[in-house]
Amino acid sequence: MRKILPIFLLFFFPASTFAQDVLLKGTVIDTTARVKLSNAVVAVLRSKDSVLLNFTRTNNDGSFSITIPQNRKTIIMVSYPNYADFLDTIPLQLQYNNTLINIGNIYLETKAHILQEVIVQQRVAAIKVKGDTTEFKADSFHAGPNASVQDLLKKLPGIQVNARGEITAQGEKVRKVLVDGEEFFSDDPAVVTQNLRADYVDKVQVYDKKSDQAVFSGIDDGEKTKTINLTLKEDKKKGYFGKLEAGSDANQYHYEKAMVNSFQKKRKFAAYVTNDNTKYESLNWTEKTNYGNDLNRTTDVQDDGSIWISQTSDDFSNGSGLPISTTGGLTYSNKWNADKQNINGTYQFNHLNIVGQTSSITQYILPDTTFINKVQQNATNMRQRHRVNGTYEWQIDSSSSLKVTITGSQIKRDDNNLYTGQSISQENQIINETDRTTTSNGTENNLLTNIFWRKKFKKSGRTISFNSNINFSGRNSTGYLIAQNSFFDKLGFLTAAQNINQYKTNNENVAGIDGKVVYTEPLWKKTFLELNYRFGFSGNDAQRNTFAKDSSNGKYDIGVDSLTNHFKYNINSQSGGATFRYNGKKVNFSFGSSIGITSFQLHDQIQQTNRSVQFTNLLPTAAINFTPKAQRKISLTYTGSTQNPTLSEIQPLIDNTDPLNINIGNPYLKQAYNHRFQLSVSDFKVLKSRNLYISGNFNLTNNAISSSSNVDSLGRRVNQAINVNGNYNGNIFMFYSFEVVPTWIAGFSSTPGFYRYINYINGERNVTNNRNINFGIYFGRWSDKKVNFYVNADITRNYSNSSINPNNTTKYWSFTPYINFTAKLPAKLYFEANSNISIYEKTSVFTGNADIYLVNASLKKTFTKSDKWELKFSVNDLLNQNRGINRNISSNFISQTIQQTIQRYFLLSITYNFSKNGKPSE
Repeated sequence: MRKILPIFLLFFFPASTFAQDVLLKGTVIDTTARVKLSNAVVAVLRSKDSVLLNFTRTNNDGSFSITIPQNRKTIIMVSYPNYADFLDTIPLQLQYNNTLINIGNIYLETKAHILQEVIVQQRVAAIKVKGDTTEFKADSFHAGPNASVQDLLKKLPGIQVNARGEITAQGEKVRKVLVDGEEFFSDDPAVVTQNLRADYVDKVQVYDKKSDQAVFSGIDDGEKTKTINLTLKEDKKKGYFGKLEAGSDANQYHYEKAMVNSFQKKRKFAAYVTNDNTKYESLNWTEKTNYGNDLNRTTDVQDDGSIWISQTSDDFSNGSGLPISTTGGLTYSNKWNADKQNINGTYQFNHLNIVGQTSSITQYILPDTTFINKVQQNATNMRQRHRVNGTYEWQIDSSSSLKVTITGSQIKRDDNNLYTGQSISQENQIINETDRTTTSNGTENNLLTNIFWRKKFKKSGRTISFNSNINFSGRNSTGYLIAQNSFFDKLGFLTAAQNINQYKTNNENVAGIDGKVVYTEPLWKKTFLELNYRFGFSGNDAQRNTFAKDSSNGKYDIGVDSLTNHFKYNINSQSGGATFRYNGKKVNFSFGSSIGITSFQLHDQIQQTNRSVQFTNLLPTAAINFTPKAQRKISLTYTGSTQNPTLSEIQPLIDNTDPLNINIGNPYLKQAYNHRFQLSVSDFKVLKSRNLYISGNFNLTNNAISSSSNVDSLGRRVNQAINVNGNYNGNIFMFYSFEVVPTWIAGFSSTPGFYRYINYINGERNVTNNRNINFGIYFGRWSDKKVNFYVNADITRNYSNSSINPNNTTKYWSFTPYINFTAKLPAKLYFEANSNISIYEKTSVFTGNADIYLVNASLKKTFTKSDKWELKFSVNDLLNQNRGINRNISSNFISQTIQQTIQRYFLLSITYNFSKNGKPSE
């Protein structure tokens, strides 16, 4: 025992020396009223089993002091009647070598306030942020009965939808909308979101989609596309839906539609037929994807590796005049073999007749004077197109895949145009007058095949891919040019007259193949090397013949040699390059370059002459991306790229389709080289619906392809493409939006821009400087209530000055507000109105009123319990002011065009929706 006691004392005294108590101090305060709480219970618990170690009560001033054992995990708990308990741990690191710890103020919240917070948090809990992905639980954001996905998106924090169906998420435009990670007949955002019902959706995911190459290789190339993915509820992935719809004003305007769409898990089928004379688009944004694939969308991989997704218009989807449109289409897609193989096919038919009038006024600025050109056009045109598209994808094994896409079309055209016009001098004297008729009847055939193969190796990051395009196209047309031109002197007397009566034939055949091989190799951790080889071969065989009418026999058999030619134009290019990439958690960057040779061969089949030109290209790229935290990103990129001259720009063939504006070729034209700098900054706070997005770009072009124009005293112009140096342009886009109060959103934007363009006028160098700045503001309310509205207003200041005549400066304002209002009324009535206003400031040239106040409205009633029947009364252009007005400032001229468009009409329409497991959105 005596031996044990010294040993016990040896260990006890050091332990008691270092295991001293720590004094803990603080003050308890009410969160809301900021009142100090007296007699609150402060307890210290042992962390591992919640055993009470000590307790005390707060003084009258809310302060307290309590001892806690040192170097032991403990919990402090504060309680007070009608308040929620406060619990927190006392970190061990605060206890080391401390005998006094002051934890400051402890704030307690009332249970009533906590209950309110829980209600709010139930909505917040429906929002999850996982890295760059923001996920919304759809059922937590009620969009109302029969609502579309677009209606749902309007209620999600950080997402805006404008009148055209364009979606902005976290300050950036959404380029793709997928359904369960795949295209749903189309990936066009407006089409998909207006096309699906909100109650079909389980989750909405917003993220930056990596490029296909990045997903495949596992190497982040910095190219991302703002994407929304809609995950559907399991019970909604089968069924069919469709509609029958017709409307008329019992006089001139009418439309008819019949559509059906069915999908059974992986299989999807759709068909439609329409007839319409109220608009160009027979299928609206709501219906395009339901019943047909949109073939006007292209995805291009540029020389610099960037990916551009573009939506284009064509003669069948947009234009001026009064259209009569008939369309039809079939779409089929399916997957099988455990999704390793899939096919997607589409056929579309379009027939369009158009009649219309266009008037334009243009001011041309010359070194010593200016003159005005006025033209009136009357057109009667026909278009007919058959178009097919097919895609086959095969996941060969876990490491390789093959994708083959074939697109083909046949287009027939029949155009008849009558032009009358005159040019007026600065002294208000007539310079010339023209009366011209052109006709053209032609056919165009196109075929494009894309083959894309890629393979991964066992080593992570090591991949190889091959992408190739094979294309053929043929165009042929015949037509007439009949023109009478009169020319006057400064006193207004007729000095010359020109009569033209010609028959023209055009034949052009183009064939080409291009390909790209990409190999990626991991070097070290997070670092990769990308090697690429690119080739391209194309040939263009173009023949144009012009025949004058022989007055003796009335036949067009007199060849016009100056307007007849036959060229073969071949382009061959090869390049190789390397890119180094580093992919860190917050920073990734890349830099590299490719070097290549491009050769042009031009052979004149009639003159039997040849010309060859060869260029060596150096195409550097560099990019850096910094992501300090989720939803915040800074990017800076530089790319160098080339622009090759087209055949019409280089072939020395005169085109006199417009005898007062002659275009001639330049066989000595060089390719242009462009330097492009881009900067973007984005910051998004999902719970606060706050968006900040800033982007800027600057482009500088060496050997830019510009124009040289020679204008004589009679107002005739001869134009030729030339190379110049000193062209540049740039702009900055700034956007900020925030939630004022729940469901009320406000935002601001500004876009200053500048543009410098060099060309030659009558042999004199002309420098045109254009500047503009745009300010925008919007304010809206989207909620479950009966009334929603959206107001957007943009004001733009335009300025243009040309060095050849610096005293003639163009300046004007334009103002374009847009208003949308919807209301849910009793008895299943729905009212909607929108107003699109365009106001232009008058100038010394454009003295007429160019303002447009376009107002549309509709009143709809649904019938039956499931709302299958709809009756709608609508009015288009209530104030009968719709005109297609456009102003353009370019080089040494400014123009204004007014096109005939569809104006006021009243329409009564009826719709029957049929479905199983749902129906398309309104």
